[in-house]
Amino acid sequence: MEKLLLQLNNSNVRNSSNEDAQLDGEYQNTDPKQLNIVIPLILAAICLVGFAGNFLIIAVLVTNARKGRTSMINSLILNLSVADLLIMLFCVPFRAVAYSKPFWTLGWFICKTADWFFQSCLAAKSFTLAVLAKACFMYVSHPSKQVQIKHRRLALVITSIWALALILSVPHWLFVTTGHEAEEMMCILDWPEIASSFLAVFAKLYPVLVYCLPVACTFTYHWKAFRKCKRRGTKNQSLRYQIRGRRLTTMLFGVSLAFAAMCVPEWVVWLWIRHIQKDDPSPPAAFIVFSQVLVFSISPVNPLIFVSMSEEFKEGFTGLWKRLISSKPRTSPSLSGSQPQETRSESVPENRQQCQKEKAVQVPDHEAAQEKTESPTNKTANIVLSDMEQFWHDRQNAAASVEEDPVPWEHQSGEDPPLPEAGRKM
Repeated sequence: MEKLLLQLNNSNVRNSSNEDAQLDGEYQNTDPKQLNIVIPLILAAICLVGFAGNFLIIAVLVTNARKGRTSMINSLILNLSVADLLIMLFCVPFRAVAYSKPFWTLGWFICKTADWFFQSCLAAKSFTLAVLAKACFMYVSHPSKQVQIKHRRLALVITSIWALALILSVPHWLFVTTGHEAEEMMCILDWPEIASSFLAVFAKLYPVLVYCLPVACTFTYHWKAFRKCKRRGTKNQSLRYQIRGRRLTTMLFGVSLAFAAMCVPEWVVWLWIRHIQKDDPSPPAAFIVFSQVLVFSISPVNPLIFVSMSEEFKEGFTGLWKRLISSKPRTSPSLSGSQPQETRSESVPENRQQCQKEKAVQVPDHEAAQEKTESPTNKTANIVLSDMEQFWHDRQNAAASVEEDPVPWEHQSGEDPPLPEAGRKM
């Protein structure tokens, strides 16, 4: 049985697994004062930004799905964000912890599944981008028809992507285990001599299946989609669909280009380690660290591309932000005005009753009636009529004398009212 371990600063390198052997070998042969502190901090920052960005993307897509705006493209973008979110949750934290130690401390299960799960997520992202490019081409070819499929077919497509990715990455799980090298626990790739020919074929075939072919299909469909966008210049076709299809193609092309370019150093290291001979130099430690940081950086880069190039995601982020702001209380609970709703509903009727009682005691009946009928439009009229109301009120309660009576002819029975002096002269 042949034990394979990557030694970064030693030319005596034998074929080893990419991720797990790197995790062990680098930490043994690098300066702890530099890489063992800086790299975990960088990975922690990538993890936080990537988790927040992909979580917001998923929240926007789920909100749109509840509103009935479901399509093949949105579903595949959701699957891509889920893969990035899984990498941020289950790959980057363990990698940061492993970088902080000069030996393997995460146990057998993490050693067995860490590299396998990471490679599966990368393969799922590669397949998803290829299918997403085809869906974009279908949308550009027929912009008036949304690229929608049934839920069963959608579930079948996503399940097939993940099943194929998990199956192709099985050798990363099958031959990895923990072992002792130089009296220290390390994660190594250990396989019997019978499987040497199989792993030699796997080292050549796996990158072609999970990276080269999907990336080639992705850029082929994007190239066709761009050609369709240029041809759509007739008067019968809507300018709105033309602009929207071009923006969608540009956005997805940017995501695919970022994935393909940022994965190149990782695949170079992967192939270098598995095809290295006994006396050949090993990959430089700085290049290995750079390739790992770069491939993890894809997860926070994708949400930035979506937000910067899609109006739909901008509106979705704005809506989520408004919801978060509206859900927060505007005043602090320590203030007197911010009482619970039940307390305020109970105190308002009591205050009203007290005010009504005070008005009933202090204000006369005729003034209370006047206040009820008072409005901004007839306020002046009420002020003028208040004297007349007082006048009739005095006439009913007390009898006026003849001299003081302004209309004395009402008290004369059968006699005409006396004319004024001016009338007598005439």
